[in-house]
Amino acid sequence: MYSYSKKQEKFETYVLEHRESESYIEVVTERGCIISKYVYQGEQIFYLDQATLEDESKNIRGGNPILFPISSYLEDETYTYEGKAYQLKQHGFARQLPGRVIAVHADDREASITLEIVDDEATRERYPFHFRLVMTYTLNKDGLTIEASVTNKDSKVMPYYLGYHPYFYVEDKVALELTIPSSSYNEMLPGSMVNGQFNFEQNESNVIYDQLEEGSCSMIDRARSLKVTLEYDEVYQYIVLWALQDKPFICIEPWMAPVNGMNVGKGVQQLAPNGNAQSTIRVRPQRV
Repeated sequence: MYSYSKKQEKFETYVLEHRESESYIEVVTERGCIISKYVYQGEQIFYLDQATLEDESKNIRGGNPILFPISSYLEDETYTYEGKAYQLKQHGFARQLPGRVIAVHADDREASITLEIVDDEATRERYPFHFRLVMTYTLNKDGLTIEASVTNKDSKVMPYYLGYHPYFYVEDKVALELTIPSSSYNEMLPGSMVNGQFNFEQNESNVIYDQLEEGSCSMIDRARSLKVTLEYDEVYQYIVLWALQDKPFICIEPWMAPVNGMNVGKGVQQLAPNGNAQSTIRVRPQRV
């Protein structure tokens, strides 16, 4: 039987779990509606630096940060809309905004939580639109489903591109196998690939795969006999890998658009007034 509960730590935290299988997620509404922890059959799936979660001045390093209204970064942190320049920092602002819980549910098959993030005066200074972002997280025996619903509450077309920044915990990077089905990639940091393989040996490595041939990619953590498959809708056209040498994680990030997308126009979703768009990614762990 699945269940849900609340606990008060630094922030109010919702826990959705299946105790019999030792599987659960934790969701922190006040910190960008983030899934801060995901555990599957007792195995840690998401990495988390707890100190960055508790420090509101920092971006959270861990969990599954939501990247909206842009993923990646803009040249000079600037884009132009209707002749006016606006500034957005890397990955947008959703991950810094507090949200609100709309619904929580649990039964014998699954547990889910639905949350919303909406615009305010501060967001409209950087992104001149009224929007509603609704996130639904569902935990079941097959893994974790993350559904996003973006609604344009404005009277003008709203450009955006969504992404996610999941930090996957890795026991031993030397024993990690990555499968990214793409015919090409670009190094965002020199030396990030060595002989066609992602380089964990330098301080920081960052690669974007830009010709995806399938709707999923995967990692196998041989040290734990654990495979994690990341599935994503077709609208997610890019997969980004990012890692730091001294940290036990790799980020495998589905993005809708490339670096500087708002300025180059590629991958940008144009949502009509009062329009709605939905997309889904899934995290499927399994023993191997």
